[in-house]
Amino acid sequence: MTEATATSPQQVRLLHLSSSPPDASTLARVQAAPAHHRTALTVVVAPEGTEVSLVAPEAVPIAPTELPTVNTHHVDQIRDLLRAHLASVSGPVVLAAVDRFVQLAAWDLLDGDDDLIATTTLDAALRVTQMLDRGMTPQRVLHSPPLNVALSVADAGVGASADEVSVVRVTESAPASGEAWLTLGDGVKDPGLEVHTGSMSSRSARAVAALAGPNRRVPATAERRLVVGPANYAGQGFEWARSVREHAPGWTARNVHVMALRSPLMFRSDLPLTATQWADPATRVSLAVELLADSTDVLVEALRPLLAVHDPSESANGWDPRRGREDVEALRATGRRVALLFHGSEVRRPAHHARLTPYSPFHRLGNETLTAQREQATERVHEAFADFDGPVLVSTPDLVDHVPNGVWLPGVVGAASFVAPTRAAFSGERLVVAHAPSSSALKGSEWIDPVLQDLHSRGLIHYQRLRDLPPLMIPSVLEEADVVVDQVVMGNPGVLAAQAMAAGRLVVAHLPEGVRRRMNPRPPIVEATPATLKDVVLSIVDQPQHYSRLAASGVEFARTHHDGRMSARVLTEALGT
Repeated sequence: MTEATATSPQQVRLLHLSSSPPDASTLARVQAAPAHHRTALTVVVAPEGTEVSLVAPEAVPIAPTELPTVNTHHVDQIRDLLRAHLASVSGPVVLAAVDRFVQLAAWDLLDGDDDLIATTTLDAALRVTQMLDRGMTPQRVLHSPPLNVALSVADAGVGASADEVSVVRVTESAPASGEAWLTLGDGVKDPGLEVHTGSMSSRSARAVAALAGPNRRVPATAERRLVVGPANYAGQGFEWARSVREHAPGWTARNVHVMALRSPLMFRSDLPLTATQWADPATRVSLAVELLADSTDVLVEALRPLLAVHDPSESANGWDPRRGREDVEALRATGRRVALLFHGSEVRRPAHHARLTPYSPFHRLGNETLTAQREQATERVHEAFADFDGPVLVSTPDLVDHVPNGVWLPGVVGAASFVAPTRAAFSGERLVVAHAPSSSALKGSEWIDPVLQDLHSRGLIHYQRLRDLPPLMIPSVLEEADVVVDQVVMGNPGVLAAQAMAAGRLVVAHLPEGVRRRMNPRPPIVEATPATLKDVVLSIVDQPQHYSRLAASGVEFARTHHDGRMSARVLTEALGT
C-alpha cells in the first residue's frame, strides 16, 4: 500500500541552477528559503568550450564574460552532472532551473525522480518550498486534486463542514486479469475506494499515489444520494439532478458533465470536466471521491462511462458504451441502484427510424455517411445494454420505439423559462418565426429554410435563422419570436420546444400520432412535415387569434411535464425504494 506522508523543512533541499552567476539579492533569497539545504550552482564552460562543470557562485572565475557561453550542445553534460549531484542527496529537492539550457537538462530527470520538483523561476521554487515546509508531500504539490467547491466553501466556514472522509487505498500492483483498476466501497459502511496503479504510466501512478489516504469531503445528509452523468446533453443531466433536489423529499442529487474539448455549447453542470481532464486516472479517482463514494443511486446517461474502471490509461474513451456497461456492473456490484438514460441519437437506429416515418433524414440522399456512422454507433450501444435488466429511461417519448422497455423521463426547463416575455406572442405587425437547430441534418433544416426564407422574402413573416445558440440566449430569442419551428423530420419533441411552450410561444414540429398519445395530455404542438410546412405557416399567418390561444395553452402543458416535478417523480420511482 502507498500512503502519503508529510515532509518537514529539515528534509527539503532547494537548488538554484543557472547558466550565469546569480546576483547578490538572488543568493540572499535562496539562503532565506525555509529549507534545510540551500544551494546555488552555476554552469561554467571550460575555456576550450567543450567541457562544463557545476560550481558554486563564489567559485566562478572573476570575469565570467570572458568564458565561452552555455549552448544547446552542453545540455547532455549538464543533465549528467545534475543527475550525479542529485544522486548523492535524499528527500525532496526543489530545483529552480531559471534559464533555457538548465531547463532542457532538468527535463529528462523529472520522469524518473518522484522527489524532484522543478520550477522555471526562483519565485515558484520558493512557493513550493513553503508548501513543503507546511507539510505538503511532493506528490500533492505535483498532482493537486481537482477543485472541490464544496470543500472550499466548508473551509471558509460557510454551509456544512467537511467532517467526512473517503480513504483511497492505493496498491502499486496491476489488477488481476479481468478485474477493475478502481473499486468503490458500498457508499454506506465503506465510502472509500481501492486503486491499482501497476498498469498505469509512471506519471499517472504518481498522481494517483498523491491521493492515497484520507480525503476530506462534505457529507450528503439525505438518505438517497443520486449521481447523474456524464453526458448532460442540452443541460438535462443538471436539470434532472436539480429537480430531484427540489421535488423529491429524502433525496439529493448532483451531476457530472464530461464534454468534448472543443464543444461549441456550454451547459450548466455541478461538476464540468473536459474529456482530456476526465481521462486522467487521478481525476477519475477524485471524481469517485467527490461524487460517487457516498452515492446510493446512479443514473448513467447514454451508456457513457463515469469512471472507466477497466481502463486506467490516459487515453480512456469517455464515449465507449462497453466501458459504460462495465461501470454499470461495477456500480451494481457495490449495491448501488443504477438506471440507464438515453437521450436520442446514441440509441435511435437509423434503419428503424426510416421505417417509422417517411420523412426520416436517414432516407435522404446525401446523408449516407451520417446514416452509416449512426448505424455503427447505435449498434454498439444496443449491443452493450441488450441484457441489462435494470430500469431504462428515455428523454423523449419517440425513443420508446427504439427502446421498448424505456420509460419517458421528461426534459426539464428552468424556472426562467416560465417567466412571461414582456412582448406577448402574436402582438407584432408581422409574424416572427424562429428556427434554431442543434443539428440541421436531424431537424430537417434543408426543408425548413427554403419555405421560411420564401415567406420572409414575400413579406408574410420575419424569419430568424439561428445557429449554435448558447443556452443563455434562448430567453431573449423567444422574447422576439411568435412561432418556433423545432423540426419536421425526426418525430421527437426537443428541449427547445419545451422552452418555447413555457414562454407561451407556438411550436411547430412533426410528432407522429403514437408519440402524441404518449404525452398525456396531448401537446399543443402544431403538426408539420416537409410536405405541409408551407401551408401550416400560411394558416398561422391567416388565423393569428386561433393560434395565439393554442400557444397560450402550451404554458400549462410545459408546467405539467417540464417544470421538474414530473421528472423527479419518474426518476425516483424508477430507482425504487
